[in-house]
Amino acid sequence: PGILFGALRRAIKGGQATKKSQDVAFYFVHWFADLAGAEPFPMQGCEKFVLKFPLPVLTNFIDSFPVVWNLGPKTETQVYQDYLEWRWGRAASECSLGPVPSDPFGVAKMRLVVMSQGDALEVLRSFSDLPPRDQETLAEELSLTGCCDQSFSQNQQKQRGPAILLYYGPALMQKAGSADPYNTMRIIAEIFRTARQLWPLSEDK
Repeated sequence: PGILFGALRRAIKGGQATKKSQDVAFYFVHWFADLAGAEPFPMQGCEKFVLKFPLPVLTNFIDSFPVVWNLGPKTETQVYQDYLEWRWGRAASECSLGPVPSDPFGVAKMRLVVMSQGDALEVLRSFSDLPPRDQETLAEELSLTGCCDQSFSQNQQKQRGPAILLYYGPALMQKAGSADPYNTMRIIAEIFRTARQLWPLSEDK
């Protein structure tokens, strides 16, 4: 959440939009239009959304605006947790996921389901089959917020850092994970452990 929303929230709080969700909403609509306008010709920008964006990705992106534009009054982590729970609810309406998970592995489960954008039930089954070491690694790493004074409701322990962002983690879960989510999650857990050899966890980072 800190990496994803930190700079935007600082800009909001530093301006006049802190209590005006409509101002944040306007920013996202402008950003959406700007993304299309980044192409050299307007029609090509439209083609990007029509032809190059998978429809579920584009739909979830647009539908997430009402969640994200609460970034003024809410913290980065609160907004991100709202988003994860909203996505879980949408997936649960299509398959039997059950209620939002509240156990210490809950944030990791939600993030992995969102990252995969595929068979949520298979991702959860594979997660439950992982060795305890891999489950614990994913639970700890995916629950770090990148904000020293913020925690997810499922993980209220003192935050440590630095938080590691696997930039192509979602792509890995969508491609390799669609065929073999079990081993894909084992690979992600090992990437986290290897990264920690370079950037160990500390309470002052």
